[in-house]
Amino acid sequence: MTWISCDEAKPICSNCNRLELECIYDRVPQSPNSNKSSPTSSTDKSTVVLPESESRRRLELRLFYQYITDTGPSLALDDISAHFWVKTLCRLALESDALLYSMYMIAALHTEQRSNFTDMEADATCQTYVNMAIHEHHKEVAEISAQNVEYICLTSSMLRVHSFVQLQGRSLQPYTAPIDWLRISNTSKILFRSAWDLVKDKPESVAHEMVKSVSTWLIDRENEELRQDLKHLLRREEPHELEEPWDSETEEVYATTLNLIGGIWRAMKDKQCPATSIGRRVVIFPMMLRKQFADFVEELRPRALVILAHYFALLSMLGKFWWVGDSGFREIQAISQILPEHWQRLLDWPKKILQEKDVTYTLG
Repeated sequence: MTWISCDEAKPICSNCNRLELECIYDRVPQSPNSNKSSPTSSTDKSTVVLPESESRRRLELRLFYQYITDTGPSLALDDISAHFWVKTLCRLALESDALLYSMYMIAALHTEQRSNFTDMEADATCQTYVNMAIHEHHKEVAEISAQNVEYICLTSSMLRVHSFVQLQGRSLQPYTAPIDWLRISNTSKILFRSAWDLVKDKPESVAHEMVKSVSTWLIDRENEELRQDLKHLLRREEPHELEEPWDSETEEVYATTLNLIGGIWRAMKDKQCPATSIGRRVVIFPMMLRKQFADFVEELRPRALVILAHYFALLSMLGKFWWVGDSGFREIQAISQILPEHWQRLLDWPKKILQEKDVTYTLG
């Protein structure tokens, strides 16, 4: 894969800087089949856009058909969201190159995933269209308005799907934190926040529905009651716990993350809560995190990795969806292998999930 950048400004593009975004456009996650290249290299625009040809038209027709009949429906957690992922998205994709290319990207990625990431042709197609999608997405973000905000939110969501799939095939030896996945989700969050001012008075808007669904669950982040089953993960009594960097802000970052996980766990225990609602909470979780939590994960702080493992245990419950697959189990295993011995006992619950694929255990 060739890495691309938003514009010529370094180390963060001017458009991301204007919106206070975490710039991810010069370091989109590679598929396992892709050749490595420098994250700081930029790509000339002529290398991003495919030339018009009969073969390109036929390829795109195949990808469009695959998305409508197979890939699009497979992204949905229920029948209601299936309408959103297929009919609504396909209709709007005909008005936005960024969204259209992101559709092709996900359709090709679906084919690649089915081959266990061995289909080199599908990989090349996916990489081509992820570059093209981001190139066009960048232009829309630079001119964000009421006219294009729906395209921006939908394309951002498709890029997050891409980042979830990348978890399945990424190399875990040696272990590195899934930081690109976290950063892309953070970028989506800030884009959604910017979008709200444009759609808050337009309840009929797709973007309004998307942003409102995220903000509804964001309330959980400040609800201390939700982390009651997880209080042991904030304990600071043992010598190794007292040695880690700590201040009130650090504690707040961990506490709010646990509130979100606790909210998902409580919903799972609530027999009245629809499974699809739980699934959405799990998928949206990375968007609701404070940016500092991603920093702690990137630094491989043991407590941050333990908390992340608890999230991946919940994510593993969505393993039947191809875009999630076994990523939750893989990440728990990898974290377990590098976590210092003193911290291992805090992985008991995620490990039980890993071994028995069951969420009937208490978190304490």
